[in-house]
Amino acid sequence: MDIYQSSVRPLLFSVLKTDAEWLHNRTLQFLELAARTQSNPATRQMLWQLQKSLGVQDSRLEQSLWGLSFNNPVGLAAGFDKNGVAADIWANFGFGFAELGTVTCQPQPGNPQPRLFRLTEDSAALNRMGFNNQGAAAMAARFQAAQKQSKFDASRPMPQSRFPLGINLGKSKVTPLEEAAADYLESFKLLKDWGDYFVVNVSSPNTPGLRSLQDAAGLSTILEILQQENQGIKPILVKIAPDLESEAIVSILDLAKTYQLAGIIATNTTIRRDG
Repeated sequence: MDIYQSSVRPLLFSVLKTDAEWLHNRTLQFLELAARTQSNPATRQMLWQLQKSLGVQDSRLEQSLWGLSFNNPVGLAAGFDKNGVAADIWANFGFGFAELGTVTCQPQPGNPQPRLFRLTEDSAALNRMGFNNQGAAAMAARFQAAQKQSKFDASRPMPQSRFPLGINLGKSKVTPLEEAAADYLESFKLLKDWGDYFVVNVSSPNTPGLRSLQDAAGLSTILEILQQENQGIKPILVKIAPDLESEAIVSILDLAKTYQLAGIIATNTTIRRDG
């Protein structure tokens, strides 16, 4: 982590004392540009240097899950690249996989700003973003454009191996809770050809009522309709809150078995302030 720890992190966190979300968005704009210009010699050299500095190749770190090969078990979590703008280049940062999103069926601005705060003494962040993203259709269009570019741009560097990409699905804020399953299904239909695995996010505290979908009745409806469409082709996981009581966790485990989920992502943002 030499470049990041010695240069990038001090610059972003200490030298540039500005709004955390503004800086996050500028960083993603830079990475999006790098993803679009990979055939440029300067960009190619920069990505190579990143891979050399941050990447680790060791067979002891390799894992195989759901028919997917992971070079290492450390991935980029959902919430950083909500729209998949840098999907092509996360492997150059040494990650073993990346999870894009959370993406919703309908594009939405998220909660009012400011909504992202660094807690530097705790090495943590306070997040109340609210699923701000451009929508599932926009993400699908971005994947289609990237695929077309890679086919017709012979100078574009190809990855050494398939880099697993997950897509984290959330409910649109404007969609009533009773229509949540259809909302998740539409996003899945738009993106099922592009993600290697999918995550049903029913645990963010920043969308009103969303956590109620962790109840057995709400979650089973969502999983039923998704697995009917999926037909066992793509791994589907569920992302749960860290604030669940034991009984609720047991209920979700039962649903995971019933609907043959590939796994559980634990955990989402907490609403507790213990300590």
